[in-house]
Amino acid sequence: MRTNLLEALSDNIKVNKDKCTACGVCVDTCILDNLRLKLAPCRQACPLGVNCQGYVQLILRGEDQAGLEMVERKLPFPGILGRLCSAQCEAGCQRKKETGEAVAIRALKRYLSDAASEPALPDKAPDSGKSIAVVGSGPAGMLAAWDLLVQGHGVTVFDSESEPGGMLRWAVPSFRLPAEVLSAEWGKLLALGARFKGETALGREVSLEDLSADYDAVVLALGCPRPKRLGIDGEDAQGVGHALELLKAARTDTLPSLSGRVVVIGGGEVALDTAQTALRLGAEQVTVVSLEDRQGMPASPEAVALAEAEGVVLDGSWGPTRILSKDGAVTGLELKRCLGVLDQQGDFAPSFDECSLKTLEADQVIVAIGQQRDAALPGGPGSCDPLTLQTPAANVFLAGDALSGPSTIVEAMASGRRAAESAHRLISGQHLTYGREYPGPVETEYEIDTSRGSDARRVDAPLHSLTGAGDFAEVELGLSQEQAKSEAGRCYSCGAPFGKYRTCWFCLPCEVECPQEALWVDIPYLLR
Repeated sequence: MRTNLLEALSDNIKVNKDKCTACGVCVDTCILDNLRLKLAPCRQACPLGVNCQGYVQLILRGEDQAGLEMVERKLPFPGILGRLCSAQCEAGCQRKKETGEAVAIRALKRYLSDAASEPALPDKAPDSGKSIAVVGSGPAGMLAAWDLLVQGHGVTVFDSESEPGGMLRWAVPSFRLPAEVLSAEWGKLLALGARFKGETALGREVSLEDLSADYDAVVLALGCPRPKRLGIDGEDAQGVGHALELLKAARTDTLPSLSGRVVVIGGGEVALDTAQTALRLGAEQVTVVSLEDRQGMPASPEAVALAEAEGVVLDGSWGPTRILSKDGAVTGLELKRCLGVLDQQGDFAPSFDECSLKTLEADQVIVAIGQQRDAALPGGPGSCDPLTLQTPAANVFLAGDALSGPSTIVEAMASGRRAAESAHRLISGQHLTYGREYPGPVETEYEIDTSRGSDARRVDAPLHSLTGAGDFAEVELGLSQEQAKSEAGRCYSCGAPFGKYRTCWFCLPCEVECPQEALWVDIPYLLR
């Protein structure tokens, strides 16, 4: 690796790792472009760039309010992502690479959210006089609306449903995300001045052309509301349903009722959510059939273990060939052995043993193999600029799953933020692309000191045990303060600022501006 000659000089920037939260203020204030920030692997992995290391260290010190404020600088909805985030941060955690057990970063985020006394709203920029329409009130629309409101713009959020939240409200079971938590997070947007217009669908009550003409910019934060079909015989029989239909019905005031044997087809977390929901709606036996074996299921190992603990039966390495029925009603499902899900190139191309067949009896079959976008609405590959998310209509920007296909909640939020930045730049007269691919004064590859973390085992959040049908109580519970501190103590605190080019002229803004008083400049006594 080639090294700048200046890096061989003495480094006079000193950092106290017991105080530093890797916030980067010192790097941003360095006049001579000397300082660089070593980004922790968890932060590198986060689609929103949340400073996970920083808030974990603040929890360890008992500074919970400061930790929550650090989370909310990048993520205003920790109550949602503290429960539902796919936790790419934990996948990238150095602790996981060293010991196999990542720091429970998502649970620590939820701990901070649960401990908050009341929502804290940021200062808004002065009213810009500009108005922006956000179509879709799910994760992408929420973060797009938040960023635009904070920048002083008027925001109206349109949604086809009567209440906001998108798939967070209608597709995530209440035992994973209670309605009151979502309403509280959405309430922050209303408190900032957002207007919500429900039961207003794009292409039905309002057209894109009218929105583009009536508003200075439009962010289409569209999801993937259409369920995928199996395309096999019997799929239209009575008793065959789709996951989104059942999950939405379970979030209404009038709960559907199930009984007998239910088979769910699919291996992702939506399939497991559906199976667990079926148990709560009265099903006597629930089986999840997936192409993958248990270890290869797309759902997280934690979700798989929880579903099994509640009594869901997993039947892996089988694919449906046809749905059996009698007098038009479901009686069972015929399956064939799946030998592999991916081809040699890693593409989805299941292979089967056509001679290895079996039948499952079923009173209801629920298909949970994924969602797709509404082909009548904008979206799909090539529908917008990949960097700015700008569509051929200059003041219209795309975000959410309609852009990329089904993704995680945090990835949807990140796309909403990108679209909001482009909309803000457009209506502010700024260049849409300038500086957007610059990662900042950061280092992403460096040797990590693993001596700081404790040797304690990972502390996982306690779980509520299912008591039977009708029990929709939240499954994953929060950490106590003692548990949170113990878990935070496992963090290696990987990232830190350092003087890369040794060009310090002792001007001291980095030292003066450090909010933790963690950095000082080592200079000759007579000069100071």
